[in-house]
Amino acid sequence: MTTRSCHLCDSRSGKRYCPALAKRICAACCATKREIEIDCPSDCAYLRQGRSFEFERHDHHVDADLRRFDQRFLYRNAQALTMLAAGIAEARAQHPGIVDIDARAAFEALRATTKTLSSGIYYETQPDGRPIAAALYRSLKRLLDEMRQPPDPNITGLKDEDALEILEFMIATSDFYSGGRPKSRRHMDWLASMLPSRSNEEEGNRLIVP
Repeated sequence: MTTRSCHLCDSRSGKRYCPALAKRICAACCATKREIEIDCPSDCAYLRQGRSFEFERHDHHVDADLRRFDQRFLYRNAQALTMLAAGIAEARAQHPGIVDIDARAAFEALRATTKTLSSGIYYETQPDGRPIAAALYRSLKRLLDEMRQPPDPNITGLKDEDALEILEFMIATSDFYSGGRPKSRRHMDWLASMLPSRSNEEEGNRLIVP
């Protein structure tokens, strides 16, 4: 039986079924267009395979911005990171079209707002031109505000400098995991793997530290 040609290039054999397009495409188009032109679902086997390959190759080139976030940082901020990861997971359920770029824009706006807050001047910076990012910003800001002022007076609230470091961690890991792909959700998938209900066997579920 003759294999149909690739739905995208129409020049090579379409040997892979693409769940995003519901069409058969070739391996070359799958590799070069995934998360760029193709809005890949996170459970696609070919996407996971590609991520695994890139992850192993990237393992030896840890970004300098990421090196300062060691295991002590993760242990100290585990609860705050889990709460933010849960907030992002909730946003994904409400906005299926959300991508890593939206989350990064929200983190950047939160960092800018937190910087002014820590200096004694309150000026709120919100993401420009990305409605989903703006919605995520408001949601995560509420979480951070709750962490700063917990209802239990016996619990120490999150300090501005700690919140700023956490947001810088989110931005650094977004750059590391997303790879600049406009339709990537790899960073959000990794954050979801930090939640207790998720399996730790999923690819990319650990932070690479020196």
